[in-house]
Amino acid sequence: MTRQAHRLSLFSWSLDRAAFAAYLLGAVVPLVALAVVLQRWALPSLSDDVPRLGLVGLVLSIGVLSAAAFLALRRVTWRTVTTMRRDNERLAALLDAAGRLAEAPGPAEAGASAVAAAVRMAEARGACLLVPVPGEPPKLHSAAGEAGLFDRLGAPLAALATQASRDQRPALLGGRGGETNAAALPMPGVGVLAVAAAEGRPLSAADVGSLEMLATLASVAARRAQLIHAQRNFFVHVTDMLVAALDAHLDLQAGHSRRVAELANRLGRSLALDEESRQRLHFAALLHDVGMLRIPPARFGDPKAYRQHPGLGHRMLAPIQLWGEIAPLVLHHHEWFDGQGYPDGLAGEAIPLEARIIALCEAFDSMTSTSSYKPPIERAEAVSRIEAGSGTQFDPRVVGAFQALLASGEI
Repeated sequence: MTRQAHRLSLFSWSLDRAAFAAYLLGAVVPLVALAVVLQRWALPSLSDDVPRLGLVGLVLSIGVLSAAAFLALRRVTWRTVTTMRRDNERLAALLDAAGRLAEAPGPAEAGASAVAAAVRMAEARGACLLVPVPGEPPKLHSAAGEAGLFDRLGAPLAALATQASRDQRPALLGGRGGETNAAALPMPGVGVLAVAAAEGRPLSAADVGSLEMLATLASVAARRAQLIHAQRNFFVHVTDMLVAALDAHLDLQAGHSRRVAELANRLGRSLALDEESRQRLHFAALLHDVGMLRIPPARFGDPKAYRQHPGLGHRMLAPIQLWGEIAPLVLHHHEWFDGQGYPDGLAGEAIPLEARIIALCEAFDSMTSTSSYKPPIERAEAVSRIEAGSGTQFDPRVVGAFQALLASGEI
């Protein structure tokens, strides 16, 4: 951030022009009118030079005082506008940092973003993230600003960071006249943000306040990233537990869900699905038969009972927020592209793309796997049946991607 030098021209800023116009109309014009009146009517009537000189001096004094008042007002206005501009820039930098921190995948990334933002926000010489180590000096994690700054100021900044970490409040390093040359701000869950002021520009109270807010945002972002990681870890492990339970429940079809998920992942990449869609596809493929857990093994051969498993799986997953987005994919993985499937008879693009992918993958694995209730068929025959079902049972675009993977040897 570069600060523009102030120019003393009366017309350097539009605000100056407005102030000068107001001064001209409110002070100069009346003063000139007064001078004209004195010149034409008052002074000629005076025979003595002393009153005459007194009136002239009065007019000149008023003019000088008026000009001095204008210049003083202009300087106050300039300082006010400069402060407002600086506050706006600091706020803009804080908002930008908040956006970046919201996307931080972990505490380390949140700390690095805070360090980069601190230099911009405080127009600082440099900043760094120091991580406290019990019984040892804090360790440097990341830095921004002047190269090699931590090598030269490492000891003072480390001491400041230790104090901030111990007291869990900002620690300031002052200079002459109460100036703040450096500040250390604790970021619980991340470390300590240490900021060194630029030469000739100490950190102001507003700078320290905005840096404290930045440190708070970084801590919140770090805790949020940790929570998301914990949720994802829970999601993955509970999904694995359900798949293991499903394998044990289905017995002969053990491993079916994982094979379907593996093939679905390849088709998802081939069809250029984005990362979020591929994640939904993966977990929906793993849990596409989870409704079978609600069907007793004695009824596995009953077509009426089997057709219930998509709806049962949907009802199991839909109330759980972490699985809410994959529940519709589980519900519709037995829909046909021509509308002859179940449970809702959806057709074409009305069927979620991920569900259309799972439908093909499940059919291929069921036809070729030895762990199935039906005798497996040759792979070539399975491929032929899938190709024959293009446009009826299967989405032609998904079939095309499947054929491309076969041709490349990825299946």
